[in-house]
Amino acid sequence: MALLLLFVVGVSAGWFASIVARTEAAGSILRQMVVGLIASLAVGLFMNSWTMLGSISWAAFGSAIAAAAAILVLYHAVFTRRAY
Repeated sequence: MALLLLFVVGVSAGWFASIVARTEAAGSILRQMVVGLIASLAVGLFMNSWTMLGSISWAAFGSAIAAAAAILVLYHAVFTRRAY
């Protein structure tokens, strides 16, 4: 159950970041979803003592959300440069 929840959190964070950043290309939306998924899984599983099955702690859930958001902000700061 923890793995499924972290998967949903990461993909949702990536999708939400694509809405906030107003990216419309399908490839970049998918890339943001993958970045959010990887960040959520890595930090959430680390905080949950690498337990993938069973329940997830509130600390791991909160950390997964915060990490996905932070990594996506960093992703946009580094990889999306607009020329004006």
